Amino acid sequence: MTAAGSSSSGWVPISSAARRSAPLLLVLLTFSCAGLVRSARPMVPEQAGAGAWERLARLQSFRFTLSFHTDIPFPIEVRFSGVRELGDREVWSGYMRRRDEVSKVELRAEGPDQYEKERSGWRRTIRGIETRVLEQGEGAFRGRRLEFIGSAHGRYRFAFKPDLPILDPTQTKKLAGIMDVDPYSGLPLRLYCSDSGKSAEWELRLGRFNRAGSVEVPYQPAMTVNARPAGGLNGAGFDRTVVILKQRLVELGWDHRLRRTGRGLTLLLGQSKSRRQVGLLFSRGRVEIWQGRWAGSGETLDSVAAVEVGGDASRRVVLERMLAANERVAAEVRATTPLAAALVTSAVRSDTGKPAILVVDGIAMAAASPAPAGNLVFDDIGNEDDMRIVAALANGGVILTDFEITFKP
Repeated sequence: MTAAGSSSSGWVPISSAARRSAPLLLVLLTFSCAGLVRSARPMVPEQAGAGAWERLARLQSFRFTLSFHTDIPFPIEVRFSGVRELGDREVWSGYMRRRDEVSKVELRAEGPDQYEKERSGWRRTIRGIETRVLEQGEGAFRGRRLEFIGSAHGRYRFAFKPDLPILDPTQTKKLAGIMDVDPYSGLPLRLYCSDSGKSAEWELRLGRFNRAGSVEVPYQPAMTVNARPAGGLNGAGFDRTVVILKQRLVELGWDHRLRRTGRGLTLLLGQSKSRRQVGLLFSRGRVEIWQGRWAGSGETLDSVAAVEVGGDASRRVVLERMLAANERVAAEVRATTPLAAALVTSAVRSDTGKPAILVVDGIAMAAASPAPAGNLVFDDIGNEDDMRIVAALANGGVILTDFEITFKP
């Protein structure tokens, strides 16, 4: 599930010959996100306590264990171990005991999504506090005064009055809390809260700072698309194709996973898209803007090489001069309402009185006349999602081959 890194947060001896370079090495390691997080001298207690949680949140990763038990309103015991990785990804593994019933729990989380393992697989839900270790830990002492009470086992120790309704929902117990902080890194190592009789205890332990490894989050797509290149592509061409597709997906902001397979590519989408939209995504994506003129009523398609605009035989145009192509079109989508959107380009101009034609992979999709500000506004392409795909094509590169697309249920 996770793989520990090879960096160490401990100290190693430095030979006398290397001591002159030690200050520079110390600076590099102290400020490296994935390296050491300890400084040469201990912080003052007030500084260490006040910023401990902010330092923890900035780490690349850390490991934790969280456990608690209480007897109110009924006996309950919980124990979890997990990892938090930068990017708001967390894994939680453990169990929960309610009275005599024990349940194994496996949770994963990323951003707003949470996944719980069930017999049938992973179930995605809205993320809750149960997979937010930073919020759970900080919530115990947030807004409470931290009182420095001395050092224990080489750690600074702070006392506070905890706020943990999960331990004392009836607010009848007198809870006390302590926080241990490493003096050199200023990172929290342990939070412990309990009542005097230890009928209710809560403990969070933290460690393996920047060495906890990565978090794998399950992904359940709403749509699976298999794409196979129709033409031959060498290794470099295929790599370039993948780069372009990833750029398009990032610009679109689609929740996705793109994987290589032995026969091409598999795209997993978090939301369902129309076949036309997926087809546009995997198209070559050659986007051009031409200056044209409307074909006269007496001119035939064959005689003047006119093309139909948007598949409408009554709107035929002769393409006269290309004004711009991919990455020079500067396309964006402007939506006034969910049903009214336009594709706007600002990097080209067309002669007054002559239409500008948007051509995608040789097909004339729409026509526009220059707006007062000099922009070209195409508003007859399709819905807003369609327009955003065309904009992503226009602002990126061209794929060297067509793809055969199949949809998996």
